[in-house]
Amino acid sequence: MRPAVLAALTLLLIHGTGRAASPAELAAQVDARIAARWKAEKVAPAALATDAAFARRAYLDLVGRIPTVAEARAFIKDRGADKRPALVARLLGSGGYARHWATFWRREWVPQPPAASGDEIEGWIAAQLRDNAPYDRVVRALLTAPAARAPGTAPQTFLVASEFKPENLAANITRAFLGINLDCAQCHNHPFARWTRDQFWETAAFFARPSEAGAGAQKIEIGVPGTGTKLGPQLLTGEPVTWPAALAPDTGRGVLAAWVTKKGNPYFAKNAVNRVWAQLFGTGLVEPLDDLSGENPASHPELLDELAAAFADSGFDLKHLTAALVQTRTYQLSSVAPPGGSSDPRLFARAAVRGLTGEQLYDSLRGAAGLPPDRTDLDPLNAAAARKRFAERFRGERAGTAQRSILQSLALMNGAVTAELTDPATSPALKAVAGAPFLDAAAKVEALYLAALGRTPTAEESAAAVRHLARGADAGPALADVLWALLNGSEFGTNH
Repeated sequence: MRPAVLAALTLLLIHGTGRAASPAELAAQVDARIAARWKAEKVAPAALATDAAFARRAYLDLVGRIPTVAEARAFIKDRGADKRPALVARLLGSGGYARHWATFWRREWVPQPPAASGDEIEGWIAAQLRDNAPYDRVVRALLTAPAARAPGTAPQTFLVASEFKPENLAANITRAFLGINLDCAQCHNHPFARWTRDQFWETAAFFARPSEAGAGAQKIEIGVPGTGTKLGPQLLTGEPVTWPAALAPDTGRGVLAAWVTKKGNPYFAKNAVNRVWAQLFGTGLVEPLDDLSGENPASHPELLDELAAAFADSGFDLKHLTAALVQTRTYQLSSVAPPGGSSDPRLFARAAVRGLTGEQLYDSLRGAAGLPPDRTDLDPLNAAAARKRFAERFRGERAGTAQRSILQSLALMNGAVTAELTDPATSPALKAVAGAPFLDAAAKVEALYLAALGRTPTAEESAAAVRHLARGADAGPALADVLWALLNGSEFGTNH
């Protein structure tokens, strides 16, 4: 049966039962759509990633760090047929998932939070993710947070970051939650999309305060700068709005939030799906991510529609969506293209090589040094501050296109964090390996490769490292050299 026919039949059967597709069913549907495109383009996909590569990728994507030596060994040795979906389920149920994806969503929604509120909003998002709160409910809470500027109201951060200005809120809400770049229509009609200046200010009008219209009536409208005209609130889709008889100061905001997050919104679910897809695959189904206008078609239009419908049918369940995407064969492909394979990232015929975020890099460095995962140390406040400083230094753009700068590379090679974590006197991994009398030189090298890269070394890599160990009178510094070299290699610094 042709993949496209299989995808359509699967969708029909699922909707015929009146239930949402399971992650495994949705994964099969995704793979059928992707495979149909490969066939049409005469593209040969990469082979499946090895267990070691899959485990490292899944840990980095789902909990933001590399696996420990014990975790890597256990997964590689496991012979269970369902070990990959089992690992995905376990990681999605962990606290590391909530922490890692809270950072992702905070940056999507509030790229530059007000001073001292970044941690607060991330903590709030993490709590929602731990509870698997529906995505629409989380977004609605952000958009309808009390307008009074009171400390300790984490969801209010989105409003504060927009300075409560109608024009800022219109631009930021449509970008973050609808995937629409309305900014260019603020002063003139959008030059490339169908959005007009009137539509921008009609969206901003939802945040204007009601005014008296005479005879006890009220109206909501906003002045368009430089024109002398005023516009009332109108939805981008042109749908009529039902207003309550009495208007409160935040009525317009509530009405817009209800429309933004409703199941039938043509942009809301697609935007969330597209951003999660881009995070996991390096490239969105629609690029740029904030151009879901319709004039910019998706690489796989049917797939985006089906994923958005499945996401909405699941009750906007982010874990359900993520589990489905990570279980696809497409996600599990090797990053090494076969001879003659396509280099077009929008065909998803091989895994993308993605740069690590600053947080991923910091947590993975600590993990490679043998420090406990998902913990800081005995001084959590100072440790959190150190993590934040490091992550900010290594902050980049999107992971799919991130490249480390020369200054970042020098900081990793010569910085205090790397120096401390590769010090034989302080690194738990180096002390454990150097002091293990039952390990020969090759076994010690293997332990370091598992710690840093989540895999065992090739015969050539092992031989070179063993020769280096043999030249040193003291095993500690020689082992530190090996670990330092692994941590500064491109394999460690990327998700692949």
